[in-house]
Amino acid sequence: METALQNSIIRKERISDQIKTILKQAILDGHFKPGDKFPPEIEIAQKYNVSKVSAREALREMETEGLILKKRGIFGGSFVAEPGSEKMADAVINSYLFGGITAADLAEFRRILEPALVRLAAQRRTDEDLAAMEQALQDIEASIKEGRLDQTKAIGFHTLIADACHNPFISSLMSAMVGVFQKVLAKAPTVKLEKKDLEYNRLFSNASGKGMGKRPPW
Repeated sequence: METALQNSIIRKERISDQIKTILKQAILDGHFKPGDKFPPEIEIAQKYNVSKVSAREALREMETEGLILKKRGIFGGSFVAEPGSEKMADAVINSYLFGGITAADLAEFRRILEPALVRLAAQRRTDEDLAAMEQALQDIEASIKEGRLDQTKAIGFHTLIADACHNPFISSLMSAMVGVFQKVLAKAPTVKLEKKDLEYNRLFSNASGKGMGKRPPW
């Protein structure tokens, strides 16, 4: 740890924030990689001559931000987290639930975003991507004919479009948005709406540019 964590003078401001900044920088500098075990709070406290409470609070905030994961047991501890979309999804969903984002905002965003994703997917998608999209559409259509509402597959189609772009950030962003899509559709789960969404998704699946100005059915 002596070489992984840089020396630093702790200033007269919130100590846990300063500790967190130092620890985050150690990750950014590559001293700790995803999956690596992070120093325990007692070592961090001794290193910077601060209380274990301050070190614990810094680690707790890093866990909240999704930078580290805490595991229990004999082989437990704090571990550097793999990058993911979970925290992004939480932020977007909370904004929707607490009124920061409306269904109209989301529909507008979708009208702007998805046509651009389709154009990119048309250039980058593989045969496997196409097969996955077609299978998803067939499954959705079958569920509609049976009178079942399979929102998971219906919403998951948008993730397939994003994944076909083969851009990790786009996939993460869409994964975050999917959670909000589900919340919106849960308020009006009708077969009619599912049919409209299926028609909308079929326009996108061919990635030919048709229907680029279409509105999401919700």
